[in-house]
Amino acid sequence: MNPVSLKKLEFDKVANYAAQFCLSAMGRDRLLAAEPEVGRRELVAELERVLELRNMLQEGSALPFSWLPDTRPLLKKLEILESYLEPEELQDIYHLLFSSVQLRKFMFFNREVYPLLNEFTIRLWLEKSLQTSIRRIIDEQSRVRDTASEELLLIRRELGGSRELIRRKMERLQRRCQESGWLMEDTIAIKNGRLTLGLRVEYKYKIAGYIQDYSGSGQTVFIEPAETLEISNRIQDLEISERREIERILKEMSGALRLELENLRYNEIILGDFDSLYARARFAVETNSVLPGIADGQSLRIIRGFHPWLLISHHHKEVMPLDLDLDETDRVLVISGPNAGGKSVAMKTAGLLCCMLVHGYLLPCSESSVFPLFSDIFIEIGDDQSIENDLSTFSSHLGAIRTILDVAGSGDLVLIDELCAGTDVEEGGAIARAVMEELLNRGTKTIVTTHLGDLKAYAHEREGVLNGAMEFDRAGLVPTFRFVKGLPGNSFAFAMMKRMGFPVKMVERASEFMMDERIGLDRMLDDLSRLFEENRLLKQQLEGERADLAERVIALRAEEAGVERKQRELRLGAARELQKEVEHARKEIREIVQEVRNAPADAKTVQDSRKKLGLKKQEAEKSESVLDAEAESAVHLDRSIREGDLVRILDSTASGEVESVNGESVVVQCGHFRLTTSLKNLEKTSKTQVKKNLREPLLRQQKGSWSAITSEVDSTKLDLRGLSGDEAIMKIDRFIDTMRLNRIHSAMILHGKGTGSLRQRTAEFLQQHGSVKSFRLGEWGEGGAGVTIVEIES
Repeated sequence: MNPVSLKKLEFDKVANYAAQFCLSAMGRDRLLAAEPEVGRRELVAELERVLELRNMLQEGSALPFSWLPDTRPLLKKLEILESYLEPEELQDIYHLLFSSVQLRKFMFFNREVYPLLNEFTIRLWLEKSLQTSIRRIIDEQSRVRDTASEELLLIRRELGGSRELIRRKMERLQRRCQESGWLMEDTIAIKNGRLTLGLRVEYKYKIAGYIQDYSGSGQTVFIEPAETLEISNRIQDLEISERREIERILKEMSGALRLELENLRYNEIILGDFDSLYARARFAVETNSVLPGIADGQSLRIIRGFHPWLLISHHHKEVMPLDLDLDETDRVLVISGPNAGGKSVAMKTAGLLCCMLVHGYLLPCSESSVFPLFSDIFIEIGDDQSIENDLSTFSSHLGAIRTILDVAGSGDLVLIDELCAGTDVEEGGAIARAVMEELLNRGTKTIVTTHLGDLKAYAHEREGVLNGAMEFDRAGLVPTFRFVKGLPGNSFAFAMMKRMGFPVKMVERASEFMMDERIGLDRMLDDLSRLFEENRLLKQQLEGERADLAERVIALRAEEAGVERKQRELRLGAARELQKEVEHARKEIREIVQEVRNAPADAKTVQDSRKKLGLKKQEAEKSESVLDAEAESAVHLDRSIREGDLVRILDSTASGEVESVNGESVVVQCGHFRLTTSLKNLEKTSKTQVKKNLREPLLRQQKGSWSAITSEVDSTKLDLRGLSGDEAIMKIDRFIDTMRLNRIHSAMILHGKGTGSLRQRTAEFLQQHGSVKSFRLGEWGEGGAGVTIVEIES
């Protein structure tokens, strides 16, 4: 993207401000050198990574490190054979490896929350042995350890002993000279790398030794005692050996790092890129930025969009947001309005936000905003008058426009401030229309600002070109900085004169000089602005009423659904009672038949039994007819149930998500198991209702109704023989819930031996059930492989 355009849009200020949040110099350099990404897929992935980091920071989480070293010069140094890294440089390599490991671990442990960041950092090379080797050589303060090698340990031990010996000798000589009054200074001084005593010059021959230096005044002579000479020479020899051994150790360590140079460079690149992401995430937190929608075409919808640099530089001042909506057919926007009314700021805000997006920044706007991906952005704004090149303001302006026309295409955004101002109004208007026509024909998205009335009329008439105005409060004589689409703006020059304190008579005289036609045009614009504002307020009121009506409709539908559900439950309850009556009648019929079979062949007994049988048959048929009618009224196929809906299985507390619908057959995923049932056995539900259904048994428990629940347990055995797999799973789930509610910890499930499929299906379900502690097949005396014994969590 053109560097001149980036500077005029103030993107360089935004990028430099964001760069201060980087943890390393290499991250700052990557951020500031980043090129725009116009590939939709790559850009969306980058923006979503920044969004995950922003969310992490807003939740109060922190990275596992607070800084990153700049290892670029160190890896360059390692490219040179026989070169080696100093201890401080090895420390930076250690932190590069350590940070790589910590970052990868952190993101992996949080991969469900930050999947894209985990995918980004999982590429980091993990290496522990090099970290261990570096830490074995140097400590946290970058000092070479005594134990870096056996040779170094021996050298330093001897060096320590020699230094202690010479210290004692020097202290003994110092006390003797002090007692004799020979010392000028009471301290042991180091001169030319040697330990010396500062004697008065007249006593310089009192002790045997070598003169190393004199004081500036010449009154003090620094003498190295002869009796410490041998020890000093030994110390110097040991120090040389120490430096050689340290150099050997550092070379050996650098050689090991050189073998992994490509991996180190790879981690350096990933950490630098991550640092750039982190800085943009910190910037997004500070400016309350979000990820807007990204358009496939060139629709541009900015809702409550803020100029980022104004947010940063005007911390304690109110910054007005921009609302601007340009659909695919709105190719050229002409913004007019008062001076200092915000035209240029509105134009630059739109351009800067589009520029930031393709550079991987989240934007300070509403999430419902939509931005296209422009290939390039060109801007002409400001006074580029050049004395050296003998160019006027208008000449520079035309030169910049010509440069834009040389390269601008259909996928670009062009921003021009005060198009063709600074020359004759008629000529300037004609040139401006020609420029807009050229950009319009190319399909270039264009925003221009102007005070020229001809351009306002042109925008009103030309298809693909539209007017926009910056609103002005005539009563307060101040701009409101609110953008109004579809309406040309008045310059309000006379109102600005009043605001600036010009005499009233002068303002009136200036008004008289204007042509009557122009005054009439301004009045017409004022009237249109007034009508537009009234319509805007009416639209807001209607939208509010519409939203209120929609909420009421939703509430009514919810109530209707609740009433229907209660009615259905009542009908089902009645149907169950009738079913019991039918079963009871059938039982009595069977008893009567049995009595007749067991009784002696008595005609009267047979006749009485036939009468009883007839009456019971009539009762059973009547109950069955009522039951059939109730069943028909209760069965309601909900054709609105679709894939993904939450549903409740009638006559149970089980809920699940619909996987597929095939006619009247539905597959429902209920927790760990899947079952197939019919539409008539389902009803739609919600997450709230599911939670409520799950809480009801607990509420009954809290209210002390354990006795009522316990009474519902008929047996600790569940017989599944003859059932299908799905039916068995449903029964097992309800059975385990009942056992848990009644605090029964052991139960038996009878599934029979048969083909073993029911036993296998039972085992698969129990293995996944969260309330099952353990399970096993029955022992020889319990039923063997035909039963499963279940231990249930308390």
